[in-house]
Amino acid sequence: MSVVSGVENTIFMTQFAGKMETAGSVSKGCFAFKGKKKKAKIDDYLPADKARRSRLCHATFVQMWEEIDTQIQILQSDFNCNIFEDLLNFTQTCHQGFSLEDTSRQNAIREIPAAALVTGVNTPDHSTMFSNLVVMLRDRVTPQVAILKSKDCQNVKSILSRTLSQLLDKHCLADEGDDEDDAELNMKSLPLTLSTLSKWYRNKVLSTKGGSSPKKRKSADGKSVAMATYPPVVIVMEDFENFIPRVVQDFIAIASNYISELPVVFVFGIATSVSAIHRLLPNEVSSLLCMEKFQAPPSTEYLTLVINQILMTANYPFKLGQGVFQLMLDIFLYHDFSVLNFIQALMFAMLDHYSTQSLSFLCCPLDKVESVVKTMDSSDVEQLRHLKSFMRYVEKCSVKEQPDLLLKDTFTKERIIHLIQGIHEYHTDFFPMLKCLHALVGKLPGYPLGKQVREVYSMTLQSDVFDSEDYKQAKDLLKMLSKDELRSLLQQCCSILTTETRLTSVMKEIEEYLNKIDHIDDVIDEEEEENTADTSLPSRTSLHQLRQRLQDISKQQKKLSPYEKLREEIVEYFDSLFRQYLMCPMNLPLHEIFYYNSSRTIKQRLNAAPRSALQMALSNPHYYLQCECCSTDSGQIKCTMPDTCIIYKLHLECGQLINLYDWMQAYLTVVQPEDEDIDSNEQSQQLQARFIQAVSQLQFLGFVKPTKRKTDHVARLTWGGC
Repeated sequence: MSVVSGVENTIFMTQFAGKMETAGSVSKGCFAFKGKKKKAKIDDYLPADKARRSRLCHATFVQMWEEIDTQIQILQSDFNCNIFEDLLNFTQTCHQGFSLEDTSRQNAIREIPAAALVTGVNTPDHSTMFSNLVVMLRDRVTPQVAILKSKDCQNVKSILSRTLSQLLDKHCLADEGDDEDDAELNMKSLPLTLSTLSKWYRNKVLSTKGGSSPKKRKSADGKSVAMATYPPVVIVMEDFENFIPRVVQDFIAIASNYISELPVVFVFGIATSVSAIHRLLPNEVSSLLCMEKFQAPPSTEYLTLVINQILMTANYPFKLGQGVFQLMLDIFLYHDFSVLNFIQALMFAMLDHYSTQSLSFLCCPLDKVESVVKTMDSSDVEQLRHLKSFMRYVEKCSVKEQPDLLLKDTFTKERIIHLIQGIHEYHTDFFPMLKCLHALVGKLPGYPLGKQVREVYSMTLQSDVFDSEDYKQAKDLLKMLSKDELRSLLQQCCSILTTETRLTSVMKEIEEYLNKIDHIDDVIDEEEEENTADTSLPSRTSLHQLRQRLQDISKQQKKLSPYEKLREEIVEYFDSLFRQYLMCPMNLPLHEIFYYNSSRTIKQRLNAAPRSALQMALSNPHYYLQCECCSTDSGQIKCTMPDTCIIYKLHLECGQLINLYDWMQAYLTVVQPEDEDIDSNEQSQQLQARFIQAVSQLQFLGFVKPTKRKTDHVARLTWGGC
């Protein structure tokens, strides 16, 4: 229903209520009772036979995501600390010699310290990055930090208002231990100037300067951090390129006049390059800044860290299938470069897996597998027997075991525990060996298996990587490595396997090969040399005999050196390891419980096509409204459809320009009611209002636009429909 029709119903009910005769005073009153809000549960949305299983899946999902989210927060904190360490030191030392008592600085200092933080084009992550930066600045450098965004700073007055409201906030003052009278500042009565901020800063510093030791604050980790006697005033401009140039120029010029009274530090957030500052600021303004560049690492490094610590580890049993993993990587690399969006996609994939896979409660930590399997009832076991991977496993078992696996629940549960434990052990061995493979082939010419470890991981999820042509090419290239290169690669493999207790024997074998390489020059070949064939040529011979002699010499097998033999042995040893540990996980029994492969769902939810969805909704409103009265065949129009859908269907029948009057007449023909109880003039006005509203909505959605070619026409912007 449109807004006009809703107002129409309201007016009708009001008139009907006014005509009713009231018999008593009670009927004239209106009484409201606040009902108790019932908290929705998972069981309310599920059938009774699936409630128990869904509760288990939901509880497992909550537990697993809490562990993953905690690890992500730790990674993000460590990553931000590495990014902002130099920036924090800069803001802490740039005003090291500042003093309010030194009047000679008033004419000596004119430049404002400014940090140009190049963050990259991953704009969805910038808000989180700068919020973390502000927290770290307040913890370690100064409590006076203000963050500005371009959408809130359209003029100098709004910049000053935002800056003063954040710096002179009463909560910030109360945290610093000031008097209650000072904390209750009325921002409306203060003039919006930097002179106000300068006076407040002087009073604040002088009132707290009495103590001999510098003031201390507690940081986020609970440690006390000593603050400087004159803490700087940091102003962070998050999206500097989006600020209006004239506004920023005026604000910097004003701030430069107070640099001797106010230790201001600017932090400019730049998505592209430092040259953006010079495009926005002319020479006379940029000369007022003492600028230093700080480069944030690319978001691909953060993504690699998240993948290595979350997805490519045995700590978390939930894994992504090859299609989903590659799709999420493509969205990251070709759309937004946002790690936050990647994490949100991971959360959605995990939630969808635990909600659609009824046996996903078995995707739990290893120490809980046995207890969870014992809680399975007959229906759970029977559903597990219908998994394709389990059916293939049963076919490979002996004839004696097959009836027990299909009929005896107790025997099947024991085998389920064994298989799930095998998957956990497989993950424990798989990821270290995968990193060893990447260490060996990651720098080969042509990168046959890719540069990044995630590329190798994607190939192993798809099929057995050791059967691919790229793997064979990489193996041939490894057989041409020099001694120093091979030794360096073996040392990298040893460092990877150092913490893996299950692969201790493999590491010892690699160390033995390293020892052999170190002593390869001292090895003496004790085998007797074979009698070499006489390769001398006679002084006089025919051309045919010479050619035959040379062919015989070329066919003789060249003898390998001791290092070449050792290199061949090492490559074959690693090949046997990869064939043992890097088997494709899709070949494992019960892999459906641990691996999420619904790439179609991820594409529909996370990489949707807005135009197709809009056209589908406008062409088939019953699909979204679940309304039978709107259900029609293709091309038909019903009066019960929403006004916007009717207008959309009618505009599909028009050309490039649409006459508004003809369009409205066609609309009135569809929606004109048969009864004439309401006044025709009033009805006409209501229908005209509904038509105008529907056309405005269609214009907002981008299907039509006004045109200057004809004043009573609109131009059509799209062609075709669903």
